[in-house]
Amino acid sequence: MQPSTLRKSPLNPICVAPLLGRFASRWLAGIVIAVMVCTAHGQGANPTKPPLRPSYQACVSASQGVTAALNDCIGAELAFQDKRLNVAYRQLRISLPKNGRLALRSEEQAWIDRRDKQCAPDPDGGTAALLDAHQCRLDETAARATALERRMH
Repeated sequence: MQPSTLRKSPLNPICVAPLLGRFASRWLAGIVIAVMVCTAHGQGANPTKPPLRPSYQACVSASQGVTAALNDCIGAELAFQDKRLNVAYRQLRISLPKNGRLALRSEEQAWIDRRDKQCAPDPDGGTAALLDAHQCRLDETAARATALERRMH
C-alpha cells in the first residue's frame, strides 16, 4: 500500500482517532498496520514478488500489530535480503567483462536511487508511513536480489 493510499484509507487510524479514546485508537492503529503488512506483503499476495522467508511471516504474525515488533521483523528480513543481494551482485560482477562490470555498477546505482525515491516515507504519514517505507525497501531489495540471481544462470 503506497503512503498516499494509506492516507485515503477509511481505516486510517488518524481519521478515527478523535472518535475513540487514546488507548482504543492506538490499539486500532496497531491492528490496521498489522493487517496492511500481512495482506499487502503476505506470501501469495502477489505471485510476481519473490517470497520472503517463512521466519519473516512468522515474526509478522507474532508481532500482534505492535509497530516496534513489526519494524524489527522487517529489519531482520531486510538484513538477510540485503546480504543476499550483495552476494548475487558480487558473483555476477565477477562473471562479467570489464565493460559489463561498469554497466552493472551504473545499473545498481540507478536501482538504489529509484528504490530510495520510491520507498521514501510520506513526511505527513506518521508511523504507518515509516513502516510502509521500510516494507517497500524490503520488497524492493528482495526483488532486486532475485533479479540478479536469475542473471547468473
